[in-house]
Amino acid sequence: MEKSKSFDWSTDLKEVPVREWKDRFVWVEEPYVSPDGETIASIVNVEEGVFTVCENGDAWDKEYDKAWGLRPLPDGKFAACVSSDEEWTLSINGTEWENWFDFIWNLQINRDGSSLSLAVQTDMKYGMAVNDKLWDQMYDNINEMVLSDTGTVAAVVQVTPMAQAEIEVFKQGIFSCAVDGKAIEKNFFNIWDISFDLTGKNVAYGVRLDRSNYTIVVNDTAWDKKFQSVWQPVFLSGTSSVIAPVKQGGKWAIYKDDQPFWKTRYNQIWKLVVSQKTGNIAAIASDKFGKWTIAENDRTWDMTADQMISELFYSKDGSTLVAVLKDKETWTLAVNQKKWNLAADKVFHPCISSDGNIVSVVIEKNGQYFLAVNNIVIPTGYDFMATPVISPDNTKILQKAVKNGVYQRKIMSIDKIL
Repeated sequence: MEKSKSFDWSTDLKEVPVREWKDRFVWVEEPYVSPDGETIASIVNVEEGVFTVCENGDAWDKEYDKAWGLRPLPDGKFAACVSSDEEWTLSINGTEWENWFDFIWNLQINRDGSSLSLAVQTDMKYGMAVNDKLWDQMYDNINEMVLSDTGTVAAVVQVTPMAQAEIEVFKQGIFSCAVDGKAIEKNFFNIWDISFDLTGKNVAYGVRLDRSNYTIVVNDTAWDKKFQSVWQPVFLSGTSSVIAPVKQGGKWAIYKDDQPFWKTRYNQIWKLVVSQKTGNIAAIASDKFGKWTIAENDRTWDMTADQMISELFYSKDGSTLVAVLKDKETWTLAVNQKKWNLAADKVFHPCISSDGNIVSVVIEKNGQYFLAVNNIVIPTGYDFMATPVISPDNTKILQKAVKNGVYQRKIMSIDKIL
């Protein structure tokens, strides 16, 4: 069952005063809001060298030398990276993991919140910890960490020691992909953009084979063909097949399992997204110099942006495709080829109804935050807003906002907005 079904959709307004936090603490960092909108929280400085988290006006019982990276969890709790006595760990609502490390970073949370992962350093070695369990094998270097929805983790790790200026050692390949701590028995020049399949058991990633050749690797098997460059591969829904943008002869194309897939060759194409419901495939593309568009199933949209398209999102049912873009110096959305007229300074993560009929997004204009729904901007401005939530029956929107020192959890009828 979707977690939003258990949210309180009947109470029109709930408020939490937050201005007084600035009087209670030395300083208050940026706020975060729980998915259900019931709790607003910030890292706060209690006194010099003492930090904690304040939720709805109540500070955690535990205090720390440092705290950063506050994140809301799907169950309504909050997690933060914390330090005491020069060691680091993860604290969830003031309860720390048992393991402590020399340093931690890159907190990731899977979709349902059942798995939390961190990159960690301990005794000058690097690895990952998932749900307070450290990898059995640690490495000299780690980057490109990825947590799957099933809780498996992968990262690029250095498996061959290399002293300074040992160029010949580097040329032999010193990096591998490690899944749940176990490195795949193949080394490469460079590795990046790891993707999991839906099961969390298989990985695909881009590699550099030598000074000028690139390809895609699936688990431990490299594609036979070599390319001028590659972008992040993606598994197709419910299959073992992998698609990826590749560059050949100065142009970009989409390949599937080492063979040409889409016929069109582009100036650039990347950031593939696949609808799990319909199997439709979309990507950010450029087929004309200085113009960005969307290619869906190898057909380009009748819409362009002159600066950038940053992200793509499918609705759950696959009927709606939303692009975040910057055009003529301002940010907006494009929904199923239609460009909105938001003219915003910033556009945040959109929220799309399950049936694809409603798209809602927080925008920033002239230092204030506004909610936009289906290209209609609600005129009331706020000092802060978090990502809205659309009700499971697609009739209401949960707005999370701060105005004049008061946090407001507000339920609005979509009929009244549209």
